[in-house]
This record gives sequence, C-alpha cells and structure tokens, in this order.
Amino acid sequence: MKTKKLLVLALAIALIVSSIGFAGAEGNLSAAGEYPIWTGSEPATITVLIKPSDYVEDHKDNVYTKTIEERANVSLEFTYLPAVDPDDKLNIMVSTGEKLPDVYVGNLSNAVAKSYGDAGALLNVQPYYEQGLAVNVDKAVAEFPDWNLLTNITNADGSIYAIPKIQTSPSNETKYKMWVNEAWLKNLGLEVPTTTDAFYEMLKAFKEQDANGDGDATNEIPFITSTGWGGTATKYLTNAFVFEGDGDMFLLKDGHVSVSYIQDEWFDSVEYLKKLCDEGLLAKESFTYSNTDLLAVAGTDEDVVGCITNSSLGFMGAANDPYRLRYICIDPLTGPEGVKYTAYNQSATNGQWHVTTYAENPELCFRVGDMQFTEEFFLLGRFGVENENWQTAEEYLAANPGAELTARYGSMGYEPKYVFYNDIFGSVQKINWYDQMPYFSGTVECEGAYVSKAADGTTMNAENNCTVRQETASGVYQLCKPGMDVYVPNLSYTDEELEEISESLSTIKAYVNEQRTNYIIGEESDLADSQKFIDNLKSSFNLDKILEIADTAYQRQYAAK
Repeated sequence: MKTKKLLVLALAIALIVSSIGFAGAEGNLSAAGEYPIWTGSEPATITVLIKPSDYVEDHKDNVYTKTIEERANVSLEFTYLPAVDPDDKLNIMVSTGEKLPDVYVGNLSNAVAKSYGDAGALLNVQPYYEQGLAVNVDKAVAEFPDWNLLTNITNADGSIYAIPKIQTSPSNETKYKMWVNEAWLKNLGLEVPTTTDAFYEMLKAFKEQDANGDGDATNEIPFITSTGWGGTATKYLTNAFVFEGDGDMFLLKDGHVSVSYIQDEWFDSVEYLKKLCDEGLLAKESFTYSNTDLLAVAGTDEDVVGCITNSSLGFMGAANDPYRLRYICIDPLTGPEGVKYTAYNQSATNGQWHVTTYAENPELCFRVGDMQFTEEFFLLGRFGVENENWQTAEEYLAANPGAELTARYGSMGYEPKYVFYNDIFGSVQKINWYDQMPYFSGTVECEGAYVSKAADGTTMNAENNCTVRQETASGVYQLCKPGMDVYVPNLSYTDEELEEISESLSTIKAYVNEQRTNYIIGEESDLADSQKFIDNLKSSFNLDKILEIADTAYQRQYAAK
C-alpha cells in the first residue's frame, strides 16, 4: 500500500513538472501540423533513450536523425540501454525511479507501457491526441480505419502511452500458403485444385500414380510440411471450413466473440485432416518437422514431395533455386459449404515513441514522434535515401527509357509507384535507425515495383521468379481475408480482466492444438468425443469466462465505433 501511494505521488509530481514544461514552451511551438515544430532561435534539445543496434553505425551522425532535426528544429541526444538484457535494465530504471531521458524509443506492449505510466515514468499522451496534435496519426487513422491504429494501442481505461508503429506486410498477414509441385500436376494432367474435394483427389493421384515419373509409384510424399513460419497444415485447411486465425483463434458470431474450435465446421475440418493422415496423404512428420527437416526431404535432387505449406519457400534457398521453382503457390481452397478464408492476422500496431514524465517539453516530444508517422519518413527509415536507395516509378522510367515495371502486389490492384534498389536493410549504416522508428508504412510496400524489363531489353521471367510468385499469391490471399464482421482485432484488457484469464488463454491454446494434432495423427485425444472436448474446455480451462471477458473488451474497443 505504501509503495502504491509513493507511485501515485511520484506520478502527480511528474505530471505537474510536465505541465510546467508544456506551459513554458508554448510560445516556441508552431501550430499543429506546421514546421518547424520548435520556433526558437536555437534548436531545442530532446534526449532519447534507445537500444543499441548492430546495424546502426551512429545514431547522431545519421541521415534519419538529421532529417528530424532539420524539419523540427531540434537536437537529438542519445542515451543507450545496454546491449545485453536492455528490457531488464529499462524495467529497473522505472522501478527505482531513475530519471529517464525525454523520450524512450522502442516497442512496448500496452500492458508494459501502462505499468510504466502507473509507475510515473511514461506520460499518458491521450490528451494530445484529443487536442488534435497527432496530425499525421489522425490522417492515417482516417485513411485506413480497418488498421485500428489507435484502438490497438489504447488501454481499457482510455490511456495511450505512445506514437505507434506499423509496417503492413500482406505476405506476413497471410502467412499460411499452399505450394504445389507444378511438374507433378503436368505429369498427371491435373488442374490446380480449388476445392477441398479436388485437393484430396490430387493428393490421391500424387500417391498412387507415380507423380514424379521415376517409374516408382511408392516413393512420392503427397503432402508434408513443418512447424516453421506459416507451415502449419491445419491453419491452411481449416480455413476452408471456418475462419481460424493465429493467436487466440477468436472469431465473431452474430457480433460477439467466440472461438473457432467450438464451431461444428471446425470439427469437420479436423475430420478432413484426419482422413488425409489416415490415408497416407499428409505425412505425420508434418507436426514435428522443422524447416531444416523439411528441407532435407524436399530440397534435394530426388523430387519426392507434392506440396508444402509455408509462408514462403525462402528456407529452400535463393529465389531461383531449382528446388523452390518446383512449386507454385495455389489459392486458398473452397470448402464443402463454400467457405474460403485465409488465416489472416492483421499487421500489429505497436507503441514505439514514448514521452517520459521527465520531458521538459512534452508536447514538442510528442509532435516530433507524430512528425515521423508519414510515408516520407517510412521510406527513409526502411529503404533509405531517395535516388540512392530508391526512386519513384515515374523518375525511374524517365531515367531508363524502355524499361518496364511490375507491381509487387499487382494482384491486389496496386500500381507501381516506387522502385527499390541498393537495399540497406540488414547492413551496418548511418542512414536510419534500423526498425526503431515510430513509422507508418501506408501502402508503400504494396506499391513497390520490380523491374520486369530493363532499359537494355533484359526481361525478368516473372513465371519463374519465386519472390514475385509469392507476392502475387499474397495479394490473392489478401482477397480471402475475413471481413470485420468475422475478424477480431487485438483486444486490450483491464488489469483485473487480464489477471482473471491470462493463464487460461495460454493453456487453452496449447490444449486445443495438442488434442487436434493427436487426433489427426491417430493418437489418443479428447477430440474423439467432441462434446467431451467442449465440456473440458469449459470446466478445466474456463472457456465461458474467457469468451465473456473477450467479448466485453471487444464491445468496449470496437463495437461502439
């Protein structure tokens, strides 16, 4: 109790100090949305706490830093957390009441950020949002309402402790993709399957008809996958029956939160997967193999694998590796009831730029964070300097007459807008902060383009370029993502709600996946009796309480909006 009182007192003092700083600086701040933000004759100093990066040679002598400084009329001074256990160090600094720099740059979950706010270390910046000072964030929210840019970083009590960061990636959002051996389809005269029935018949043909044409009809593995990124066979196939995303496997039923694994259609999907396994069409090793294990089977001269589920085939080598080029990415399948979803998981919006209660000019700090939430800063922060690391498509074509461009995600309707080259990501450099900015990707990556025909007439074979094929597929998969009448975005719980269900949430997922796997591969499982399975979810894992609290959180965050 004493500690809590001290924390409250510390917070009150910090807020007073912040208010004094805000009031004293008013005359030196431009109107919201105008630059420079600081109008004083000398740049205002902002101290920044950040983790060191192996890929950033110098934060101070850095193009991204200098761009901020020039645009806002500020001087950024950096303090570093230790390279080893930086999060632990930050936690100690907060818990001991150590004075922090003006801004902390780094990813914090809502729960952690709020706890630091409750401890008096971070400033609740929700009033700044309410006052219209987040000009660029507000523009993004209005342009992309389905991204939940603010709701995803808003706590149950309405507090917000950050300028967000979001990098949308169509490929990562729809990571469970099916890759089918194209030569096997041609050898057997088969069409690309579009339904679960056709997929089953294809696998039977792969198993029985010497699909690889080596004269041995017994050495083919129709379907094998891994537990790697996007490799779970269950996620791809279940979505032909009922929507099942990652995480907590929530979905909406009649406007209220439910879970996929109590729906009749989900049990149908489990039976379908079991049939594939029972008939030797889906290898049992799929549920234990790593990507390395899978590569040892599929990435060899022996062409023995018919299809794989994975986000990409990057684990098999370079884009034009012959083993990768065996496979084409097929669309999500349509199930027996006409369902055709993909296991979509919305790109996460994270808090990234946090104003501390020690900031002398908190509004200035907040607005400098908001200033970076634009496509312009994202381009610099992710891809580098214009005309050195990237160009607009218009500029590139003007400088390279005769060249032709292909949009990375043309299957989603995007036109080429940017051409990226001299990629600096993953290199030691002084251009940006390597993924530690409060950035906003917008549609930049979707509007990126490949040079499909160079000025000298050289063409890229898009049919055989694995990267293009993957991104084309990702665009198609995006068209199969669930609508907001089905999808449940990120949920923010109160401390009390989280305390009540956090343990159950983690254990129930493990139980569901374990029992499903066991049933599919023919081992003992509670799924042998679906009603017993559901009853156990309620009695042993508190499912009814999970759904009650999750629905309360959903209605609070999204339904009213």
